Amino acid sequence: MMGDGGSIFSARWVLVDAFHSRKDCAIHVQDGKIGEIAPLQDLTSRFPAAEVHIGENVAILPGFVNAHHHCFGVNLVNQGISDDLLEPWILATVGSASISSKTSTEYAALRLLKNGVTAVVDACTAGETAILAETKIREKLEIYTGLGMSCAVAPGERWQNRIVHPSGQDQAFLTDLPEPLRDKLEHQHLARARLNPAEYLGLVLRLAEEYAQAETSDVWFGPTAPHWTSPQLLKEIARALRERGLRMQTHAEESLLQHLTAGRPGYQNTVVELADIGLLGENLSLAHMVWADEYDLREVAEMGAHVVCNPSSNLRLRSGIAPAWKMKRLGINLALGMDGTSLAGDDDMFAEMRLARNLYWPADPLGPGLTAQDVFDMATMGGARLMGMDQSIGSLNAGKRANFIVVSLDRLQGPWLAESVDPVELLVSNAKASDIQSVYVGGSLTVSQGKVCNRNEHDVLENINEEMQRAADQRLSTQDYAIVRSALLRWYDNWLTHSAQLR
Repeated sequence: MMGDGGSIFSARWVLVDAFHSRKDCAIHVQDGKIGEIAPLQDLTSRFPAAEVHIGENVAILPGFVNAHHHCFGVNLVNQGISDDLLEPWILATVGSASISSKTSTEYAALRLLKNGVTAVVDACTAGETAILAETKIREKLEIYTGLGMSCAVAPGERWQNRIVHPSGQDQAFLTDLPEPLRDKLEHQHLARARLNPAEYLGLVLRLAEEYAQAETSDVWFGPTAPHWTSPQLLKEIARALRERGLRMQTHAEESLLQHLTAGRPGYQNTVVELADIGLLGENLSLAHMVWADEYDLREVAEMGAHVVCNPSSNLRLRSGIAPAWKMKRLGINLALGMDGTSLAGDDDMFAEMRLARNLYWPADPLGPGLTAQDVFDMATMGGARLMGMDQSIGSLNAGKRANFIVVSLDRLQGPWLAESVDPVELLVSNAKASDIQSVYVGGSLTVSQGKVCNRNEHDVLENINEEMQRAADQRLSTQDYAIVRSALLRWYDNWLTHSAQLR
């Protein structure tokens, strides 16, 4: 608890943002907001009633923003679902254990918070009915805000071409499968109840309006991808973004097969479609964009849309490496997302930054890639800008929410550390989530030594275990999955060969 004079936190380094740091300074926190940053002695003399926290060889940095995430609950590999090409992997994930959205969100939120993530964009499925969807969205908002986290919940769905691309070919694909397997996929993918588009539109409009004045929470449109959504619904969403200032996040240009085959007759590509519909603008964020070309990226830059890079997910699901260096050069605001599939399944944003920094280089090895400062900005202010919350989170500027991480430098400095070392470079290059001493949200201690202070994590884990044990095993058998995977890859190979012949 803070005294009447607030609290003072000292550190070897205070990272205001990716490009500005202060050495041997302290921050004053009052009423959950960042106050001044100054030498410790100056602050203690000016605020004698403040509670003082002396940082022993630590760095204080802004809380991270995970700008694109899915709450899968227990890691999918723990459920026997291995990494694969995106398209067969999507089919496999439908058979994951069906536990409640509330339990999986609680588990995900605690993991993120312990790793210094204090803001998140949650891309989730909408639900089967309007009542179930509303319950899910409200539960997610309550969980995140209850932990002090800033959040945007972006529900969506795959309304069309649910099994294969291009549109309208699901039944044609299924005819080549053995009848029992065909029946199983029809039940899991085609017959699964989905919130209808009209009800979806009305629900998001109503909830977005309700939460419009909330400081730390928001409701967005989140259609899973344009090629899974009807043009009419996308036009209605575009009108809402234009007239009401709402936001939308969607997957775009994630895999090569999506890039080459997705869509309906006359479909050009994701960026062109979004531009024609009127969605491409500053209230739109695009997750992945691995296969976007130079023309597409120029359009995105010109219209002010945001891009979320997901390096771990794109590697694990064989999607490729996004041209983030090119996006940065064009002036696109970049954010970082862990997509529920970080490289080690541990939601470590330090590892995600490190991967981004080392992956996102141009083909010319002498060309400029992303710097440590660039990827740190993606994980903080880039995400805050994307969320439309850059006036309240993403940096430690005065007046913003006091969301910050205290990181021990003991392991990082090793036996020797140069006085001139850049703290951002040091943290991005070497830090791990295990170096986090504590996390503060709104000025309140939320995580201490790896333990969440205001939630009994044991209860959440108990709920996970109980629900996993009760969940019916709907997964495809190893043999069935091998048949489906082979048929799926054969389908795309035939489609691509036929398309090439027509050209």
